[in-house]
Amino acid sequence: MRLRKRYSEASAPGKVVLFGEHFVVYGSPAILAAIDRRVHAKVRVSSGEEITILSGQKLGGSAGSGRIIKTQNGPEPKQLLEPLVECAKAVLSERGYKIGLNIELNSYFPMGVGLGSSAACCVAITAAVDSLFHQPTKKWICMKATESERRIHHDSSGADCNICTYGGIMYFTKGNGFKRIRVEKDLPLALLNTKETHSTGELVSSVKNYKDSNYPAFRGLAGSSKIISQKALNAIKHSDYRGVGGLMNQNQTLLQEIGVSSRKIQRLIDLCLKKGAWGAKLTGAGGGGCVISLFPPDKHSTFFRWIENNLKTCEPFPLKIDYEGALIH
Repeated sequence: MRLRKRYSEASAPGKVVLFGEHFVVYGSPAILAAIDRRVHAKVRVSSGEEITILSGQKLGGSAGSGRIIKTQNGPEPKQLLEPLVECAKAVLSERGYKIGLNIELNSYFPMGVGLGSSAACCVAITAAVDSLFHQPTKKWICMKATESERRIHHDSSGADCNICTYGGIMYFTKGNGFKRIRVEKDLPLALLNTKETHSTGELVSSVKNYKDSNYPAFRGLAGSSKIISQKALNAIKHSDYRGVGGLMNQNQTLLQEIGVSSRKIQRLIDLCLKKGAWGAKLTGAGGGGCVISLFPPDKHSTFFRWIENNLKTCEPFPLKIDYEGALIH
């Protein structure tokens, strides 16, 4: 396949998990939603064969001969950078090219807090690099991005790359893939960033240890998670958002049981409920990260004003659902 241009730009949305995180790894369903905050990847062909990634998140480095040869910020950036370099190389290999690339990443939501930053980076880079050659399909972007994301999160279910590629709200199971959930009204969501970063890999491992040492209890919790997600699917379809909120509260109880919540997460959840939220829970791996809540529309803006004026220990985000998914600009 011939190189058709020397510069491209693509973007992908972040995501929240409304229901089923962690249990989805073991076959239970999850419900995810793409959010209206994005990662942008700008790709420019350069001389030589080195792939360089620079990011507004102060992440940077270069790669040659399949290895990282320099990074700007120590070991943690390298852990994310190396798979992203491999992501770009995998696309080039698929197209039969070995060329240098300068890749600039800009994220418009915090990284490392459970909003799908690694998946969004993989999707955006895959789309941008492949569009140097042709107009890629979303199916191909999703497949290649998922392969790359699994270099970062080895036990990834693939759900994050799916939602970052296709957008919208989806019901996902590992065995059957995803199906889009059609909604009549947008979900009135609010997000609070605890500003506590976490290691998704460590939390996934801790849940596995819980499962292995408490299998009967875990099986019961996974069964409950499945029922909650199935009820939530029906509630979302019928715009029963009060019902969705109640199910979010039930889901949070399960996440507490498997040990992925935290004191700060629970304090923020309690605050949301006290201020009139229908429901609130952690979203993503837990252990910090973000809390997502569902408010009656008439209390949504009031809550944000109160948070901004009274609570400086967390970062609030109003959210809308993104229905576009990956875009080539």
